[in-house]
Amino acid sequence: MTQKPQRRSKAVLAREAAREKAARFRELEDERLRIAESAILIQEEIDDFDEETERRVAKLREERNSQLGEKRQKLDALVVEMLDTEIPAQEASERLGMSVGQVRAAKRSFEQTVAALAEGSADSATATTDDAAAPSAPPAEEADAAALRRRRPRLPSRTTFRLPVDRLRCRLRRVHRRTSRTRPFRQGRRADTNA
Repeated sequence: MTQKPQRRSKAVLAREAAREKAARFRELEDERLRIAESAILIQEEIDDFDEETERRVAKLREERNSQLGEKRQKLDALVVEMLDTEIPAQEASERLGMSVGQVRAAKRSFEQTVAALAEGSADSATATTDDAAAPSAPPAEEADAAALRRRRPRLPSRTTFRLPVDRLRCRLRRVHRRTSRTRPFRQGRRADTNA
C-alpha cells in the first residue's frame, strides 16, 4: 500500500509540473506577443519617420536647387559684366577668384540663358499677335507666311532682353573676327615648324 501513494504522488507531481510548464509557456508566449507588437509598432514608426524625412529632404533639395540656380545666374551676369569692361578672361578670372574655365562656362551659361529668354519672348509675342489678329482659320497663303514667320524668332521692338542679345551678337562677331584672322596665321606657323 505504500507504493500506491507514491505512484499517485508522482502523477500529481507530474501534473503540477505540467501545469507549471504550461503556465510558463503561456507567460513566455504573452511576452513574445508583446515584444512582436512593440517591434511592429516601432517598424511602422521608422517607416513613417523615413518617409517624412525623405519628403523634407526632397523639399530642401528643390529649394536648394532653385536658390543655387538664381545665385549662379547672378554670378554669370556679374562675370559677363566684368568681361564687358574689355579685360581678358585670364585677368577676369584672377579678379573674381575663379578659374578661366569657370569664367568661360559662366559666360556660355549667361549667353544660353539670354538666347532662351529671347526665343521665349519672341514665341510669346508671335503667339499673342497671331491669336489676336486671326480668330478664324486664315487662307493657305497667309498660313504659309505665318509659318515662315514662326520659324524665324523675332524680337519685339520693345523688350528688356534686346540689350543682352545685341551684346551677344557683338561678342559673336568679335570672336568670329578673331578666329578668322588668327587661324590662317596659326596654321601657317604650324606648317612652317613641321617642315
